[in-house]
Amino acid sequence: MAKKSKPMPVEKLKATTKKPLPVKIVSEAGESKAHEDREKKWQAEDDLKTLQRAKEVENDKARMKAAKALAQEQMNNLKKCM
Repeated sequence: MAKKSKPMPVEKLKATTKKPLPVKIVSEAGESKAHEDREKKWQAEDDLKTLQRAKEVENDKARMKAAKALAQEQMNNLKKCM
């Protein structure tokens, strides 16, 4: 016959009375505002570069002539499609 073993002692579980950790709710509105501000600054920088390049083209007669010729060609192609 098999030898009987003693039952293992069982500890009673106790409910913890710890308070929950405080959680700070962070609004994404601040991040969105910062992102929007960066986006506006980037757009302004890009617009400035575009205006500077446009002025360079306007001041270079050969480039301006080539740009006008290309614009005319594209307008003619559009007219053909209609």
